[in-house]
Amino acid sequence: MNIKKINSNIFKHNFSPVILILAITILIALLNIPIMQTLWRYSFDDGTYSHAYLIPLIVAYLFYVINNNGELKYRETISLPASVLLIISAYILFVTSTAQISLLYWLTILLLFCSSIIFVFNANIKIAAAASYFIFLLPVWGILTIPLQNLSVFAAQTLMGFTTIPVFVEEQFVHIPSGVFEIAGGCSGLRYLLTSLAISTLFSFLYFRTIKNTAIFISVAILGALLTNWLRISALIIIGHQTEMTSDLMTDHNMFGWYIYIPFMFLLFKFGGYLADKENNKPIASDSSAKLQLNTPNGQLGVVLFIILLFSSTSLQMSATTEPETKLKNVLVQPIIYHASTVEVITNSSIKTQLIYNFSESNLESKPTFYENNFIPKNWLVVSKVISNEEQVIKITKGLKTATITVSYEISELKFGSSSRFKLERLKQALLGKRKTKLHWQFQLNTINAQAINSHTKKVLL
Repeated sequence: MNIKKINSNIFKHNFSPVILILAITILIALLNIPIMQTLWRYSFDDGTYSHAYLIPLIVAYLFYVINNNGELKYRETISLPASVLLIISAYILFVTSTAQISLLYWLTILLLFCSSIIFVFNANIKIAAAASYFIFLLPVWGILTIPLQNLSVFAAQTLMGFTTIPVFVEEQFVHIPSGVFEIAGGCSGLRYLLTSLAISTLFSFLYFRTIKNTAIFISVAILGALLTNWLRISALIIIGHQTEMTSDLMTDHNMFGWYIYIPFMFLLFKFGGYLADKENNKPIASDSSAKLQLNTPNGQLGVVLFIILLFSSTSLQMSATTEPETKLKNVLVQPIIYHASTVEVITNSSIKTQLIYNFSESNLESKPTFYENNFIPKNWLVVSKVISNEEQVIKITKGLKTATITVSYEISELKFGSSSRFKLERLKQALLGKRKTKLHWQFQLNTINAQAINSHTKKVLL
């Protein structure tokens, strides 16, 4: 009877810190449903981040390992540095979500989670590393796509130089006698890089004790991921050349890269085992059956944490729903704009159209800089674009017609032509709690060109 009581007590103390971390995670998610909704849309529902479903389970396991080693200890009193970090994180989340800057509020909510854990538990590198592992879930890695794409083009050109196949590279297009290959964003190797980073970081956390071996192992993992993608591209070009572009791999080559990457992954684990044996290291998870967490959480810390998280909540100030594409029935020429709350038609004629889009202040996706917005009407082609302080002027053409589109972003009666300058101003205005934005869009048909077309039409009809 006494043995059962002792075992029950050990079980309670052993698992309670992990349960509390789970509760903090759920609380932050519920208080920030709009942000969670964007994460679901651009992370869990995106093929590039197909590993996202595993990340929460891995984070839970990492904290379980730390707790079993007796390194997950509650703070007995409020820490001033931890409190300052938590308050700053909450305020930054408020500012970045008010400014509707996706990349920043995704990173900030991770910072808020990390600072919340550090606020409740005594901080150490392992706790910070485990909490930061959520970085592999966030859709912030897209900024690496273009650099990786350019690097892949250069690497493919270099590797093909060792073959006898004539190759001509123009931007992201690789020309061979049998056809043309496009090294698009999906061929950048980002998927392999993310997988390597996630696996190598997890392996290092469990098996390495030195920074040196950790750095070596992660570097090899990154290099291997890049090399895998370069070999994949080169192999596809060679196969395309040998088969006259008739191979099934020319249309379905997503799995082909994984066939190359999986053998590398086994070699990577073997190399990691060699490094671990060299420093006489063992998995942390199996070490520490006797190190148990016996202190209890401080209730005051929990109350303070809840209040701070409540004040930074985006669920209380923003909507989790999104509006569909905004279309006007009576306007023939118009852009493709999503999530606008209202649209004002200033001018509407065959020569000139002027629209003002207003965006909701309580919706993260309702913004002029939404990534799917397209200022160019359907079936028109861009000739040139000039960006000035207050507007951007885009020359477009469609057959014999030419026209000019003028676009301006507005916030607090200030207009900007550059989206980056507009985002910076949104951050400044967010510090003051201002977030109402507008998009000014104007279409002006070239009147001389229009008259020529009309004259030509009349002559044909006569």
